[in-house]
Amino acid sequence: MILRLPLFTHLRRLFRLAAAPAWAGPTVVALGLGGAALEGAGLFLFIPLIQSLGASTPQPGSWQPLFDWLLAPVPAHLVTAFLVGVLCLSILLKNAVHLINTWVTRYVEGTVAHQLRSRVFDQTITSCIDYRAENKRTDIVTTIANNTWKVSEGLSLAYRLMVCSCTFVVFMLLMLVISVRLTLLSMVFLLFAVSAVRLAARYADRTGRAVVEENKQFGLRMWESINSLQVIRAFARENYELQRFRQTSDRVRRRLLRLDMLWATPTPLSEISITILIGALIVVADSASVGIAALAAFLSLLYRLQGPTRELLQSKIALDGLAGAIDDVENFLHATERPLLDQGHLSAPPIATAVEFRDVSFRYAPGQPLALQDVSFSIPVGKTTAIVGESGAGKSTVMALLFRFMDPTSGEVLADGMPLPAFDLHSWRKRLALMSQEVSLFNDSIAANIAYGGLNSSLADICEAARIAKADDFIRSFPEGYDTRIGDQGMRLSGGQRQRIALARTILRNPDILLLDEATNALDVETEQAFQIALEQYSHDRTVVVIAHRLSTVQSADQIIVMAEGRVVEMGSPDQLLQRPGQFSRLHEFQHGRAAAGAS
Repeated sequence: MILRLPLFTHLRRLFRLAAAPAWAGPTVVALGLGGAALEGAGLFLFIPLIQSLGASTPQPGSWQPLFDWLLAPVPAHLVTAFLVGVLCLSILLKNAVHLINTWVTRYVEGTVAHQLRSRVFDQTITSCIDYRAENKRTDIVTTIANNTWKVSEGLSLAYRLMVCSCTFVVFMLLMLVISVRLTLLSMVFLLFAVSAVRLAARYADRTGRAVVEENKQFGLRMWESINSLQVIRAFARENYELQRFRQTSDRVRRRLLRLDMLWATPTPLSEISITILIGALIVVADSASVGIAALAAFLSLLYRLQGPTRELLQSKIALDGLAGAIDDVENFLHATERPLLDQGHLSAPPIATAVEFRDVSFRYAPGQPLALQDVSFSIPVGKTTAIVGESGAGKSTVMALLFRFMDPTSGEVLADGMPLPAFDLHSWRKRLALMSQEVSLFNDSIAANIAYGGLNSSLADICEAARIAKADDFIRSFPEGYDTRIGDQGMRLSGGQRQRIALARTILRNPDILLLDEATNALDVETEQAFQIALEQYSHDRTVVVIAHRLSTVQSADQIIVMAEGRVVEMGSPDQLLQRPGQFSRLHEFQHGRAAAGAS
């Protein structure tokens, strides 16, 4: 029955999620018991210490024979000094145990946070969820940077609960030995404080979950604002965005203030209760003839019990307040535990003949229309294949399936007759390289960005790749050359420079198949021509797949595949397609007619 209590439910979920080392819990409990026993023994020694100073004992307790036996070898004139020495030694050992326990707890907390961050990141990049489509990128940042730490913090709180519980049990046993009546009276006051804390804990649980949601909204507001600085400034929306940011930030502030006040509740409650209790204990002790020495030891134990009791109550409230963060990490790991794609164990060999799409259909989600329907074509090795069509025709979906970012809903994609899922995913992707209109670069040096195509490449290899990509000259014109840092997404470079850095990265990778997804669509004519020259020199006798809207970029292709509404409607060489009426010739006439009209 007790395992159904919310506290035990939280602890069970927390220990399962945190996956701390097996030795951690028993070690913390053992150290907690050791520290409590040492401190309790030191405080219990107040009885013979005060007696040695001349205090009388009206009714000797059951502890008296034990003290007589322990102190029998000690000369009478050294008893006080001996007891003081033992008391100091017990305090010294107790603090040493406490320091060791603190180190163990912090070590485990850091290890758990590191493991959780790594696990969340690993499942983020290998999971079955596309966060770009679901607009949850800020949730990932909040989960990794914030809530994983809160889970490890929750583990530390759980260990504090264990240690404080050990101290509480040891002290209560010692207090029962001194006086059952005084101990029962103390328990009444403690139960009152616990009842008040339980009420605060319920509010802390709800408030903690609300804080997690508000933090996610706060993260979203920061992410969108930073990523949209140019739009904000262009539309003069600085004041509007500042107001939205302040509102979101203030909601987080108010939630956290409420949670902090709930966490602070046990301190005044315990102090008020203890103050009243001490007065009541003195009155009861006098009527029960407990004696000054026993009363002093009892009050010392009770006084030292304040800290563990307060921490016990505060840890309970704080643990309830972290329930939202624990839920967030647990739900994220559960949602992303399945890998995005199954993969085989064969290492993908060099492609010898062709990659083939055979009756491929694909839909992005159940119930949605097909993005591809019964698509069949072949990409021959050593040739350039262009895929053209209007927006929404399915071109980028073909590219994603070829790269195995997704698998077909039906049909197969084969390399030299072997289905792609038969290959190890990494070995297959090493055979390909992708360049798109949206170049992804890291906020690092130019050399590091190019070396991403081959992490073990030498500087000479990096420079040679840049030279082939027609990037070496402009790189060397920078004061720091290849060590120049390029800013977020390469914002310190022009569009053409970013594309050539990306081409150099691709050249360094030396792929079997080069995939170009609107790679030159955002470039001006002069920059595009320079890029095309570098690309043509590099791609000679290589397998290239080009996706393009502008038909001028695919005139030199060996094969053109024309798509419309998720189907292949035409296929052939540029000359063949231009000589017959069809989708390609109409697109060609339309684009050339528009270009001529623009020129006039």
